[in-house]
Amino acid sequence: MEKTDLANQTPDFALILAAGLGSRLRPHTRIPKPLTMVLGLTLAERVVCTMLDVGVRRFLVTLGHEAETVRAHFTDIARRRGVTIDFIKVDDWERGNGASALAARDGTGQRPFFLVMIDHLFDPGIARALAEYPPAPGEMCLAVDRDKDGIFDLNDVTRVKIDDGRIQEIEKMLDGWDAGDTGVMLCTSGLFEGLERAAANNQHGLSDGLRELAGKGRAGIVDVTGMSWLDVDTPDALREAERRLMRDQGRKTRDGPVARHLNRPVSRWLSRYLVRTSVTPNQISLTSWLLSCIAAVVMAGSGYPALALGGALAQLASIIDGCDGEIARLKHAQSEFGGWFDAVLDRYADAVLLFGLMWHEFATTGSNLSILLGFAAIVGSFLNSYTADKYDGIMAQRLKGATYFRLGRDVRVFIIFLGAVLNLPLLTLGVVALVMNVEVVRRIVICARAENS
Repeated sequence: MEKTDLANQTPDFALILAAGLGSRLRPHTRIPKPLTMVLGLTLAERVVCTMLDVGVRRFLVTLGHEAETVRAHFTDIARRRGVTIDFIKVDDWERGNGASALAARDGTGQRPFFLVMIDHLFDPGIARALAEYPPAPGEMCLAVDRDKDGIFDLNDVTRVKIDDGRIQEIEKMLDGWDAGDTGVMLCTSGLFEGLERAAANNQHGLSDGLRELAGKGRAGIVDVTGMSWLDVDTPDALREAERRLMRDQGRKTRDGPVARHLNRPVSRWLSRYLVRTSVTPNQISLTSWLLSCIAAVVMAGSGYPALALGGALAQLASIIDGCDGEIARLKHAQSEFGGWFDAVLDRYADAVLLFGLMWHEFATTGSNLSILLGFAAIVGSFLNSYTADKYDGIMAQRLKGATYFRLGRDVRVFIIFLGAVLNLPLLTLGVVALVMNVEVVRRIVICARAENS
């Protein structure tokens, strides 16, 4: 298939098959399958949000089992997410997912459209990859995964045999297969011709329709090996979905060494529980900031116990600060305001923590050096944050998302924590001032070289 300009070809419409019973999840939950919760969002909302990331804003949902309950939930999603969702009631949905897809024939129009399953979680990159290779009129294109070892349930996956970039055979029980069916495809109206021919032979599965198209050379594939996807149709798969979401969406490539190896494992553990509550990312940002302010006040008090306790509270606030971004990503609740708001509160927290440490040293010893080092530490911290975006952008472009050397807020707060616990406030101020300002100079040099290269 010929690669095209993604910006001009990405469809803005998706058909979601949501009519099934979900019998294999029934021992785990009695609610309709689309309403099954996965770390704070239902399967239905996760599928909609994934397609939103690709630019799809119009949806057609097939309804069957507990149709009105599922309709009401999708309607609420449409209101909150600002998308358009229409519905088609499928009378013979129990025959198979092919019958559900065929019922949507009149609602998809003539332009290419995505077809996705309600119980499949997948990387939005899979849909983007499909959009780069749109099918010709009368054809369809299926995203496939060749990594058999990486497929969660080999006994349940729909197997695909491939020949020259096209589907040769597709079914559950298939020997000599090449790849697994991810359940994400880009279709034209030709899909319904294959489904109709299969239905005439009393075959009502989606794979049956694809097999008909494959027999006429009209079913292509796009290899998305390495991208994450999962069919969530058993309790074990549901647990695996939560594990993968915490691994993939709770991960940041811009973490510094302390955040990556110390803070993040703890914050992910906290986020796993917080994501099931109604707490918002902005509320977590405020909580972290308030805890930093308390830490600063405690640390400014006299005596070692106050200093050590304040340092420990500062490190705890730094850990909690990682939860706001994790919750935002897990719930698809990222916003420009949220990121900016968190950054503003972090700057206030940095200032009060360093001021609290400086005040403790000055009140204890009366040394003017503590004021000088405290000022240098606060300035270095602010400039470190100010230079972060440009530096991160350059490094991300160079390393294509891989981790890279970064000294940021996680290191700064950890130094404060260690210095407070070790009862070395003056040395701590000096280390923060030196490390942060040297890091700023290093970033300036790297950015200047990148500008001139």
